[in-house]
Amino acid sequence: MEIKNYHKAQSLDEAYQMLLQNPKNAIIGGGAWMKLSSPSIETLIDLKDLQLDQIIETKSSIEVGAMVTLQQLETNPSIMKLGQGFISKSLSVILGAGFRNIATIGGTVVGKYAFSDFLTALLTLPVTLVFYPHKEMSLEAFLNHKGKFNDILTHIIIHKQDGLGFFKKVALTPLELAILNVAVFKSVEGYQISIGSRPGGAILAHEAMDFMNAQKEITESIIDQTSEIVIETVKFGSSKSGSEDYRKALAKAYVKRGIKEVTVK
Repeated sequence: MEIKNYHKAQSLDEAYQMLLQNPKNAIIGGGAWMKLSSPSIETLIDLKDLQLDQIIETKSSIEVGAMVTLQQLETNPSIMKLGQGFISKSLSVILGAGFRNIATIGGTVVGKYAFSDFLTALLTLPVTLVFYPHKEMSLEAFLNHKGKFNDILTHIIIHKQDGLGFFKKVALTPLELAILNVAVFKSVEGYQISIGSRPGGAILAHEAMDFMNAQKEITESIIDQTSEIVIETVKFGSSKSGSEDYRKALAKAYVKRGIKEVTVK
């Protein structure tokens, strides 16, 4: 990767205006995934002096600055309690601790990486992304957005919900990227089911969720039907790490396991 210039921004507006000046300018988070973004960057814009590395908990939400590292979030007490720790678990399986101390939440979200363990789990929660200047959108809407996004992500707001969460990363070794990710979250609002590394990016299994949440009683048969709907309606594919059929078999097995683990009898 070639980086011609480096600039440490003193305000969000300065960073934003500089970003707009040249399509080859880019924001640096922790820099962990920069090689995947572009082979050549004109000016690399650093946000580390803008106090975006804080985690603030309120009664109803957890506000995470975009410069918070994966390790900071993984070990944060509020996150460790959320859904009995399934968000922390999704972070703990990302490569090694050294990497997680560098990579930022903002870079992870903005990158929309198909293999992201964290995004698969986070998608099952109500999450608002805050961008500069003056734009908010849900995580799902952002992941579905096509084309370049010039606004700067400043915060991720996780709206608290009481519930139980499940996360599973399937990989050949702990230090390899996922063959498949599965997350399930159960709250008073119902079940949320997310599938990632399909090998496409994380998506919610809406048809399966709608079916599941319409049931008055969750039986073994209902769980089996839900897992079948997932593999029938979510798009899977093949890659070097696994075939489409293998991914479907994994999804079916771990969706069933996840539902059972978050369902309190």
